[in-house]
Amino acid sequence: EPRSAEAHAQLGSTYHALGKNDEAEAEYLKAIALDPKRFEFYNLLAITYYEWNKIDKAIENYLKAVELKPHEVIYFSLAHAYETQGKFEDAAKAYEKAIEIQPAFSFALYDLGLVYSHLGRHQDAIAMFRKVLAIKPTEAHAIHALGIAYIETGDKTGAMQQYDLLKQLNPNMAADLLRQMPK
Repeated sequence: EPRSAEAHAQLGSTYHALGKNDEAEAEYLKAIALDPKRFEFYNLLAITYYEWNKIDKAIENYLKAVELKPHEVIYFSLAHAYETQGKFEDAAKAYEKAIEIQPAFSFALYDLGLVYSHLGRHQDAIAMFRKVLAIKPTEAHAIHALGIAYIETGDKTGAMQQYDLLKQLNPNMAADLLRQMPK
């Protein structure tokens, strides 16, 4: 079916699964040429580019995909691509869009907290980690990250509270948090 955009996209996915990125790209581009309004085709092409380490092209296609259909997972993927390039402000905006669409998207909340920490926005990071913990109270990574954010703001009491929570959940992460506390 040479005029079927869906058939080209499926063939592209098959090539992608086989690690044949050149062939996958060609098929996805044919699918897009036949049906340029399908966000899925841009998303599939973006995933291929990201895995191929063509991050600029991945971002370009994620942006086209979310323009056609704003979706939290596509924004999440876009944010990761921006992070890969060290564009943390853009990553934060993409995570914020994902959370705007799906407020309980715990992975986006957590990653946004990490980006805020990287940007020195520790109070914002604390707020994100607290939101994760409101959804998943025993999420050890969020407890650890919250403890680190408290350390960064000079709140040793808050950090120690996170340490106490981690001791039962994940002793290794608790020990790591304790090592990072100022003496």
